[in-house]
Amino acid sequence: MPYRFVIISDTHFFAPGHTPADKLYWNRVLQSRAPEIAESLIDTISDLAPDFVIHCGDFTGLCDMDNFLFGCQVMDALRCPWYVAIGNHDSWYPGVRAAFSSLYDLPQGQCYYRRDLAGLRFLFLDVAYWTSSQGQVSPYLDKELYDSGQIRGMGPSDAELLWLEEELAACGDRPVILVSHAPLGFQDVYPLSTFPRGEPVQTATTSLVDRMGDMLRRDQVRSIVRGYPNVKAAFAGHWHISDVHHNEGVLYCQTASLREYPFEIRLVQVQDGRLSVTTHGLKDPSFQRLSFVPEWGNIWVAGAPEDREFTLDLR
Repeated sequence: MPYRFVIISDTHFFAPGHTPADKLYWNRVLQSRAPEIAESLIDTISDLAPDFVIHCGDFTGLCDMDNFLFGCQVMDALRCPWYVAIGNHDSWYPGVRAAFSSLYDLPQGQCYYRRDLAGLRFLFLDVAYWTSSQGQVSPYLDKELYDSGQIRGMGPSDAELLWLEEELAACGDRPVILVSHAPLGFQDVYPLSTFPRGEPVQTATTSLVDRMGDMLRRDQVRSIVRGYPNVKAAFAGHWHISDVHHNEGVLYCQTASLREYPFEIRLVQVQDGRLSVTTHGLKDPSFQRLSFVPEWGNIWVAGAPEDREFTLDLR
């Protein structure tokens, strides 16, 4: 039986009346147009009629309940099940994290879970636990420590790593798809023209992880995954780019943001043991034009042709 699902990321939902001014990142970030972007997202996904939707995190803009509830209202308008991997913008304060866990009947504050969908096993990871320079791990961000430079970064908790290994050991031969906010795999270098906010690069190819930051304990996750060849793909967001990278038998796919250029989503079709992915823009094309900053040369964030359309053998 064929299935269709959609992957989106980094919506940074802002409710009407809560939309801040636009800012600059890879291109112009249209925060002030958040409600209009949400409306176009509903129209675009509804036309595709997926069986379900996967959200790769940074669901909220400012990690507050007004924006969380607005995001839920948008996602519910899609009229199909939807599943979220929590992002760094969703884990600043306890309230939104607890609300996410309640969506999926999880223990309060726990945001990692499994779902069997489209004949595949999806493991939704929570890589937004914050670690201080003293080694303390917290499920939400201590802003005082962050502002004083005492946060090392974010990643999964020790308990989650144990859960991940147990889940993979128990799933047999079923194909597994990992979903996280921060990417678990990426290229060593990228053909950047400028860094975020238009800062020129110094070399023709540039290591992006040095600028964007790596996920804590990512190597431990990869080490666990390495023992299970039925892990076929890992979907993520966070870096606001469209990218595909193959490593050790796993396809690592990043989906671009829905708050700046290129404003795109991915449609995934599962049939006959194959997973086929195509990339689609929002129905309202004006957001791309308003966001893109040509003089910065950051058109590359939309990805090369092979990052935008590809297939994966699940057998």
